[in-house]
Amino acid sequence: MTFKEARDIAEGTIEYDDHRIIRAAWQFLIDRNHIPHMDSWFRQTAKELIALGICWPRANRESYTRKKRAR
Repeated sequence: MTFKEARDIAEGTIEYDDHRIIRAAWQFLIDRNHIPHMDSWFRQTAKELIALGICWPRANRESYTRKKRAR
């Protein structure tokens, strides 16, 4: 997935009925640290998705991956 695809899916410009694709687009934007550079709607929505447990915060996801690999 590219930044443009993820942004367009998250924004609804590209429509999907599959919630997994929409969540993956948001997670892509969060994981690659694009959210802080986007407008306030993206920042607020990302915070809400994280608070609801739909997406993971960037830092927590990375430390989980590191711990898993260290085993």
